[in-house]
Amino acid sequence: MSKQTDDALVEAESLITHLQSATEVDKAALARELHDELGGLMVSAMMDLGSVQLLQPDICDLARERLQRVKTTLEAAIDVKRRVIEELRPSILDNFGLFAALRWRLKRLCQNSKIDCAEHYPDIEPDLEPDESIALFRIAEEALAMTLKRGAVTSTALHIEVVGGMLSMSVSDDGTPVTAASGDEVGASTSLASMRHRIRVLGGKVDIRRTDVGGTMLTASMPLTSRPDS
Repeated sequence: MSKQTDDALVEAESLITHLQSATEVDKAALARELHDELGGLMVSAMMDLGSVQLLQPDICDLARERLQRVKTTLEAAIDVKRRVIEELRPSILDNFGLFAALRWRLKRLCQNSKIDCAEHYPDIEPDLEPDESIALFRIAEEALAMTLKRGAVTSTALHIEVVGGMLSMSVSDDGTPVTAASGDEVGASTSLASMRHRIRVLGGKVDIRRTDVGGTMLTASMPLTSRPDS
């Protein structure tokens, strides 16, 4: 491989890393703005409605019904805003760590589908850097999204283990298996390419294989940074 080709690959890798990082920064900034600005406006409107209902108890039934309808609509909008913020940047990831965020994401998946979900985590969560946590969380998100898109999936499992300074995160399911013949096609997918780049930046890799009982297992593994508490 020529030096020009090597330089072009390095430049492409750096560009992809920059774009992924910039996307996460933009998502976090938008989440904060939605929380602080839009959230503040909605809460203020709710307080004003409450004041009207208290100060004008003798308003007609029609007006009372309309005020209640507006209040219900605002409550629904606040709930949508909250969900959008969590989709952009899960606050649980920043406040409680990777395992809690993954439990939240898997619970959402189970609630919104007919898929049986299982999960397993080590007793002690490793001390991860913020970029490691968000990378693993996004990989799990994309892997679970791929599971939902594939056919005949009735169950999925998320499994994390830490052995010998390596963290391994697997997402498996019982759907239509990925065979060796389809491996190149799957490897060309945007989602898988994104996952592989995210973990490669951290010194890790992503593998896909057919499980012993049928179905597919996607595994992302990476070395833990050399800190005493890792």
